[in-house]
Amino acid sequence: MRNKKCSYRHTAVPSGRSGSARWAMRFLRWEVAALAVIGWSGGAFAQATSGIAVYGTAAPQQRYAPPPGQDYQNPRQAAAENYNPQGVKMGSFLLFPTLGLDETYQDNIYASSSQIVGSFIQVVNPGLQLRSQWGQHALNFFARGSFGFYSADSTQNYQDINAGFDGRYDISPDSNFYGGASYTRAHYFPGTPNAVAGAFPVAVYNQYTANAGYYQQFGRFRARLDGQMDAYDYLNSGQGINQGVSNTSDLNRIEWRQALRIGYEFLPGYEIWTRGALNQRRYQNNPDSSGLYRNSSGFEVVGGLAVLVSTITSFEVFGGYIQQDYVDPTFPSVRAPTFGLTGYWSPIREVLVKPFIRRTIDESSLSNSAAYINTAGGLDVNYAFRPNIRLDGHADYTVADYQNGGGLQGRYDQYWTFRAGVTYQPTPNFFVGPTYQFVHRTSNQSGLDYNANTIMLRLGAQL
Repeated sequence: MRNKKCSYRHTAVPSGRSGSARWAMRFLRWEVAALAVIGWSGGAFAQATSGIAVYGTAAPQQRYAPPPGQDYQNPRQAAAENYNPQGVKMGSFLLFPTLGLDETYQDNIYASSSQIVGSFIQVVNPGLQLRSQWGQHALNFFARGSFGFYSADSTQNYQDINAGFDGRYDISPDSNFYGGASYTRAHYFPGTPNAVAGAFPVAVYNQYTANAGYYQQFGRFRARLDGQMDAYDYLNSGQGINQGVSNTSDLNRIEWRQALRIGYEFLPGYEIWTRGALNQRRYQNNPDSSGLYRNSSGFEVVGGLAVLVSTITSFEVFGGYIQQDYVDPTFPSVRAPTFGLTGYWSPIREVLVKPFIRRTIDESSLSNSAAYINTAGGLDVNYAFRPNIRLDGHADYTVADYQNGGGLQGRYDQYWTFRAGVTYQPTPNFFVGPTYQFVHRTSNQSGLDYNANTIMLRLGAQL
């Protein structure tokens, strides 16, 4: 995962399955894609790659239909319990507008151990999604915003937006092209790995993303070829080397990624796969203000297993090796084993449990470090207490291990995040509910430990 990316990306899924296996494997692949996307995918808080959750409300997540064999309701019962938005029909598209209003109180807005300041925060979250309803091919557009206003310090105010499209062109039932593009304006929330510690204005950046890919199935074999570009343009926040980070203009860069995944379904519902990926990270300023060259190239080789254990349990696990090599000899090559897990377990139709584990090499904004190894694991639990009342729980543990040059020990941060919330929908078009979150960070660097408690009341409307 990268910094708080908000872009949405399309992931191709095979179209040659039938029955419950096809349903569950599609669900699992979309869950894998969702873990690779930060920010805007619904829920009370948007989860950052650091394990920190940040403010911003979307409409309640739509509840996936139970797998075949688990849904015992007749169509009339199912319709009576459906609180998902119906959308507004526009030709062969459906438009889904949302508007969320949050009243939040956080007791440590600077994520500091010494300068502890609490603040009320008002957040406005408008959103639009336009989804095609075609029997073949797909085209979707989206535009979302999150605008936060702090009563204690206006320098923490933010205006985050995300807009773009994704689509799929079906060549045959076994092959398709897919891709998309988006624009994101985002910022570093205090307490996240690349944010400056203390009462400083937020660091804002623009991100431009484009991706394209091709999926092909040959009997039991499946192949997917992906390419992606991310361009980052940072706005001047006045932060720099004196605060322990690179000047914002030094962080402007373009990242390219290419990946090929090949899988084989050796038994129905059991797929083994391998993926090789390359990346190139090219910075605008070479050298930067510290006289360092941050350009790098890297690769990843992993193998995995995707399993449909039953119609109510499925998971994907993988492991391998990642490496990032830097042009400047001051920065050591970063080499590490990598691993990941994603899955779901729905013992009864009202409960959905989603574990995740992931490890990546992410770019660092610290002036003395080029990258950090980001390792995260956690669990999300959703319980539909009633068709219109849902309880959500989240817990994760994250390590940000910064890689310094010259044989020096780098910064080592550990994060614990716990979150619980309730969403009540009096009608399918309105939602309201409270959310509580606790974040704790410990660091081997003095003055970086902190605790933060957040209480939020959500109110929103959707069509």
